[in-house]
Amino acid sequence: MKTVTWGEGRTAPLDWGTELWKRDVSRYESANGIRAALAGAGLEAPDDNQILYEATRSLINDVIDAAGGVEQAHARFHQALERADQTLSRWADQLGDLREGAGMTDPSVEAAWYALEEMLIWARVMDDRLKRPPIDRRRYTVDQGLVPALADGPRRDAIIQLRAQLLQSGGSEARYLSGLSLHMQSSQAGSKRARIRSGKPVLPFPDRVSGPIGHRWQLQYEQGRDAATFADNLMTAITRFMGGMIATLEEHLPERFRTNHP
Repeated sequence: MKTVTWGEGRTAPLDWGTELWKRDVSRYESANGIRAALAGAGLEAPDDNQILYEATRSLINDVIDAAGGVEQAHARFHQALERADQTLSRWADQLGDLREGAGMTDPSVEAAWYALEEMLIWARVMDDRLKRPPIDRRRYTVDQGLVPALADGPRRDAIIQLRAQLLQSGGSEARYLSGLSLHMQSSQAGSKRARIRSGKPVLPFPDRVSGPIGHRWQLQYEQGRDAATFADNLMTAITRFMGGMIATLEEHLPERFRTNHP
């Protein structure tokens, strides 16, 4: 978040400047909550400028926060997978070569699956913070989040394109798979397991999904995908998105905040 707040060649954070945001406060479903909170604190009734400031002040940092959740879960996933690999090596030393394709259950494998589910959920949280339908769809007719709040122009257009690339690179699948975990069930029935492939523990990952999942039995496993490859590709896509978003914000910083501005 320091990248947003501080940077060379500028005198303000990347999210400063009312010209960066859509100014109609009636668009923001957070506006009423902000008014109520300020009134409850005994403060004067805020004007629209203060409401706009409070509604937009953390939108960029909220996206960065969710990306950090993905990053932390990705690290825990690989740490657990490394422990599973060490456990499998000990078993092989004790028992000899283990059968190709045999199942493996172990606390380390469970930890890897849980970390992967956290990663998918944080990826969904990140996309929700970028763009999501309003909670009260009868009262609010526009989407919420960072992208809908941005003023029309090249900055918004660039971030829309970056989000589209992210969705195509695993973001959409993360949304559908996390929906199964959040609202219904785990992707696996019973114990969480790995399969032994070439002496390594591999977490079988479902074939590509392109829509909401109503039950785990809809998932297919014909494409030979593995969880580690999916997790790494998703982390790469999110890292690429974040780099592009920060670069876009730097490029379209209002001139009045640049140190060389006359």
